[in-house]
Amino acid sequence: MFLSKVTAKELHIDYTFIPPGMSKGLEIRDLMKHPRGAGPTKLPNFGPIPRSEWVPRTEKLESNGELLSQLLDLHNIKVKDQNGTNYCWANAPTHCVEILRGVQNQEYISLSPASVAAIIKRGANQGGWGAEALEQIRDEGIAPSSLWSDNQRSGWSQLADSTKEARAKFKVTEWFDLPERSFDMLFTFVLMGIPVAIGLNWWSHEVTAVDPVILPGGKFGIRIDNSWGTSWGDKGRSILTESKATPDDAVAPGSTL
Repeated sequence: MFLSKVTAKELHIDYTFIPPGMSKGLEIRDLMKHPRGAGPTKLPNFGPIPRSEWVPRTEKLESNGELLSQLLDLHNIKVKDQNGTNYCWANAPTHCVEILRGVQNQEYISLSPASVAAIIKRGANQGGWGAEALEQIRDEGIAPSSLWSDNQRSGWSQLADSTKEARAKFKVTEWFDLPERSFDMLFTFVLMGIPVAIGLNWWSHEVTAVDPVILPGGKFGIRIDNSWGTSWGDKGRSILTESKATPDDAVAPGSTL
């Protein structure tokens, strides 16, 4: 079984190669400061969908045009481009919120990852992890890219003040904290049409999981949106096999304003 939508460009990626001007920036999550399921976050109260159901469910999504990547292409929603910042950990959750707003039939508005990360890091070009970004998005929201460009770090304090009201319109009201190292739960979430920000220690990088993928030989994978712009992979997308996609940390917005 090999889904027709999987392309050669998505499958043949050198993950050790970082395009000029690009960075990664994932830090290992500090579970002492950010324990799983703490506060208003949610640990999933359901188990993973059985693997016996993965193939028919994935095929049905694709045939109905309901894969998240299909919806993104339909509405011309592009991948993010962190462009030299170490803000992958904010780009992935921000892109998740953009996607989820579309799933909830809300207007597409490009949102600024730097409006999350620069406030947390006080303008410094530093790494972090997805839960750190989602907590900020829950508390203070995200600024539209039209008000705070996607990678703007300088003048962050003034921007934070001037965009406070606008950021309050783009918050998550709840988010999920997926179990550590659980590919089955990750696959379940994307089968349910929920994008997931996945932190991958082997890559020192955080990306957005968007689709379940069936690979040859009965194997499974995940389609990702990266934050290195459209020149990487197949218009910014790639396929990670199960071993590479199994997340060390995974968070997903559950609902947005």
